[in-house]
Amino acid sequence: MSEQTIILDSELTIRNIQPIFAQLSELLAHDEELHIDASQLSRVDTAGAQLLYLFSQTCESRSLKVDWLDCQPELKTNLENLGISIPEIGTPELQAELDEEK
Repeated sequence: MSEQTIILDSELTIRNIQPIFAQLSELLAHDEELHIDASQLSRVDTAGAQLLYLFSQTCESRSLKVDWLDCQPELKTNLENLGISIPEIGTPELQAELDEEK
C-alpha cells in the first residue's frame, strides 16, 4: 500500500473545489493510505463540506484509512458536527509521542 498527502489550501469552496475533487476521486480508485494536510484550511463553504462529507463516508464504507494532519480546532468541530470524523492526532510524529507516553 502506498501513501499520498493532499494539501488543502486556506479555503475549500465552490470556487476551488474541482482540483481537490479530482484528487480525492483518483485516490478512491487506488489502494493508498491518504493523509489530508488541513493545516492551512480555515474556511469551508457548503460545497466544500459536502465534498469532505461524501469523501469521508465513501472511505468509511470501503474501510480506507484517512489521516487528517493539523486541522484547526474550530474547523474540526464544525466538520465533526456535519458527520466528518477528524481524529485528535495531528501528525504521525505526535501520534508516536503519545503512544510512547501510554
